[in-house]
Amino acid sequence: IVEDYKPYEVMRVKECTYTPGGKGLNVTKVASLLHEDVVATGFVGGHAGEWVLEALSRLGINHQFVKTDKETRTCINIKDLATGKHTEFLEPGAPVDTEYEVAFIETFKKLIQNSDVITISGSIPQGVSKDIYCKLVELCKEAGKKVLVDTSGALLEGIIDSKPTMIK
Repeated sequence: IVEDYKPYEVMRVKECTYTPGGKGLNVTKVASLLHEDVVATGFVGGHAGEWVLEALSRLGINHQFVKTDKETRTCINIKDLATGKHTEFLEPGAPVDTEYEVAFIETFKKLIQNSDVITISGSIPQGVSKDIYCKLVELCKEAGKKVLVDTSGALLEGIIDSKPTMIK
């Protein structure tokens, strides 16, 4: 949080809050607050990834992430108190190798067996198959599970033909 954000100037930060985030984790946190039994999954790596896992554990959120050999990205959201507006800086994130994608799909297959509803949210890391969301939707449908997708751009366009239960 800053008092009056001015680009190209040194800014003194008034307050910092650190939270595990992203579309998928935001859905997980809200569902958990509503007393739903949730399990978060995806990819994590490095010091930031370990911090995400610790933070989720402190929140009482179950998680089964695939650990990679690359650092989990960090994103910064700046709130300007003068305007109430937010500015975000989103790191691109490190590429994920095929071996981790394969491990994630196996983890996902196991997790959906004990789930009633699955949400697939956000973007995908570099290196992951562009059609992974379609694959995940198909796995959910084969297991007879409801699947909700929240994404954008090419991922959104690609998911439409897979016909998930709902698209946001």
